[in-house]
Amino acid sequence: MKKCVLIDGNNLLFRSFYATAYSGSILRNSKGFPTNALYGYINMLNKIIREESPSYVMVAFDKGKTFRHEKYKDYKEGRRETPVELKQQFPVAKEITKAMGLCCIEVDNYEADDIIGTFAKEVDNNDNFIATIISSDKDLLQLISNDCTVKLLKSNDFIMMDKNKFNEVYGLTPDKMIDLKALMGDSSDNIPGVKGIGEKTALNLLQKYGSLDGVYENIDSITGKTKEKLINDKDNAYFSYELATIYKDVPIDTNLESIKYEGITESYAPLLTEYEFFSILKKESFSKKQEDVNYKVIDSLDEISTCDKCSLYLEINGSYHDKDYKGLSIYDGKNAYYIDIKNIKNNDFFKNSVKKITYDVKRLITSLRYLNIDFNDSYDDIMLMSYLLNINIKDDITSLMSIKGYDVSGLVDMYKNKDLKEEDIINACVTKAKFIY
Repeated sequence: MKKCVLIDGNNLLFRSFYATAYSGSILRNSKGFPTNALYGYINMLNKIIREESPSYVMVAFDKGKTFRHEKYKDYKEGRRETPVELKQQFPVAKEITKAMGLCCIEVDNYEADDIIGTFAKEVDNNDNFIATIISSDKDLLQLISNDCTVKLLKSNDFIMMDKNKFNEVYGLTPDKMIDLKALMGDSSDNIPGVKGIGEKTALNLLQKYGSLDGVYENIDSITGKTKEKLINDKDNAYFSYELATIYKDVPIDTNLESIKYEGITESYAPLLTEYEFFSILKKESFSKKQEDVNYKVIDSLDEISTCDKCSLYLEINGSYHDKDYKGLSIYDGKNAYYIDIKNIKNNDFFKNSVKKITYDVKRLITSLRYLNIDFNDSYDDIMLMSYLLNINIKDDITSLMSIKGYDVSGLVDMYKNKDLKEEDIINACVTKAKFIY
């Protein structure tokens, strides 16, 4: 069975924004662009991918006013204006969604709910698929079926809603969520419902009479103020039913294979860099496959072939002032070498005219001095180069590598690994030297 995840993008972005904006302080990058919603949104999407392990993913967004506004000019009236800082982040969120390799859909005149409903219908009609809908919007509970569940997000948790769970909570079948909204209304969408009928009364009526139609077919069995309210607002009840119904035939291509998830794209890491999400860059493992780490372990620097240019990286556990040196890797564009720190002696290699490139020349030079190695200081430094190109890049070689699409999952905090082997250290050192070149 193929698993599909249908995500309410608007819902996630709003949740991410207000999760931090309530404090009055909005996270911005160095250019002053607000990024608080984006930061939470990216983390939420990554969490969804990790937890759900989907083969197919679709993220839906609203796109302005919809056919419901044409039917009811007061639809969603009364909501506070969307903050400018949040509006600015929506286009970027869609760009990042696509860069993450996720299908992103918005359609004129329809809500995200309708797009999700259209895909949910396609899943229901396809024996090879199941779907999980992700949102905190209870309207989407009406889409629960044998093949579709809803992961209903809460402040710090979620409730997985299937047909059984829905019945346990509401005493109804999921499609009756529409009838419930028709009776009790929905203040968040400004759906009127029946004035004076709340959730408790609406649930009692539906559990007894089965549906909105059932309530009005048995109106003479209902007494008192409840009957009066129902009679007075019958038109509003049925109009609300129409407004609350998710449309499942949005004119889009619902070929489920078109939303197949195949991992991040090459534009993802540069976007994270542009908006300065360096903490995300550091902890994420990018899918770009690296070349095999081939190298020769040498006992003397004299074994290095003659070359015109080389990169070198000194592997150290911690700060260079701690002097926990491991070894040195050198790469000339064709051949990679590794020499253990105990075998590094004074040698013409450090003083010849070969063009040398490293990362953090101060770190290298200070370490060589501690090791009593004679050298000249004609080194190019890609740490300084990257800083000049982008002042906000963190001065950590693994951060720069991740920006360039390298899988650094085995390099970050490597020395905290209790099962670390000498081979792991050598591989890390050689990989960094190759990257520097």
